[in-house]
Amino acid sequence: MPTFGTEIRSRIFQDSILTMIKKLSLAILFCGLWMIGQAQKLGHINGQMLVEHMPEYKTAYEELNTYKKQYEDALVAMRSEYEKLIEDYKKSEQTAPKVILETKVKEIQAKEQGIYDFQEQASADVTAEEQRKVAPILEKAKLAIEEVAKSNGYTYVFDAGSGSMLYMGGDDITKLVCTKMGIPDFTNEAKEAKEAKVAPKK
Repeated sequence: MPTFGTEIRSRIFQDSILTMIKKLSLAILFCGLWMIGQAQKLGHINGQMLVEHMPEYKTAYEELNTYKKQYEDALVAMRSEYEKLIEDYKKSEQTAPKVILETKVKEIQAKEQGIYDFQEQASADVTAEEQRKVAPILEKAKLAIEEVAKSNGYTYVFDAGSGSMLYMGGDDITKLVCTKMGIPDFTNEAKEAKEAKVAPKK
């Protein structure tokens, strides 16, 4: 029997939104706000947690999950058709004429290629949809941080959730930014997350 080697996955979009937030938001969210002639004043905030606490993000997350599920359901159906073709081939393999078997092999290979093409296009479509929905959310968070920084005289605002900070100095501006954006203050939640990161492993 021919080998049909395409890897078919019933779920092809794993935690893609969260990955995007980590890679994209933290790359563009924080910028130095240089103020000539003033002493440097430092602040910090957990950028990922800020975005995840925004109502717009929660809405986008739900909408994107619904969007992705349509692709996943379609892929499951295609996989089922593919498996039926293989099962039909196995049943006919010992008795069917060569021409019929060759036709069945071509059908299976065509279905295989169709699934592969579908996965590639689905992945590209979902990525584009994520960017379309998440970009304005990131921009809103970025503008809020910049406005708080400028109005309170901060020279730099650092991301406390990036995982690359060796020392967290300056002021925690979480409350100021949350007030500016009209969302609940998650200062304590951010502190607990920080402490959990630095706690020694037992």
